[in-house]
Amino acid sequence: MSLAVTGITMALTSADAETDKDTTGIFPSPPVRGGELLVPITSWPKMHRETQTTKVEFDLFWYDSVTDGVAYFFRWLGEPRSTVLVVWNDEGPTHIECRKIGDVLVSAQESASITAEVTAAFRAAGYWRHLAGH
Repeated sequence: MSLAVTGITMALTSADAETDKDTTGIFPSPPVRGGELLVPITSWPKMHRETQTTKVEFDLFWYDSVTDGVAYFFRWLGEPRSTVLVVWNDEGPTHIECRKIGDVLVSAQESASITAEVTAAFRAAGYWRHLAGH
């Protein structure tokens, strides 16, 4: 399952990331805890570091989506190393997108284990339990 998104351009500079380090309440907590391989990104400095690592672009649209609590980002530390976008509504995730280093969309085969981990994390948190097809 993948959401086709055209570029996510990071709007934060290093100076912005340092300034945002002390800001509270701007980066909502993700609805799931994650795990060893799926690690929630929980602050603007961490998001900035992730974009520097994977070169995944992050633009103003996604900034607003994060601050509005409708998009969450995760680091995938398995293979392939990726940034994971989860678009959310009050019932749970509506889209999952995985991009590996170089802002390249992962293949369906590569994303299978990532999507399974995201699904398991959301089910463990009480979402999607009634959907047998997820």
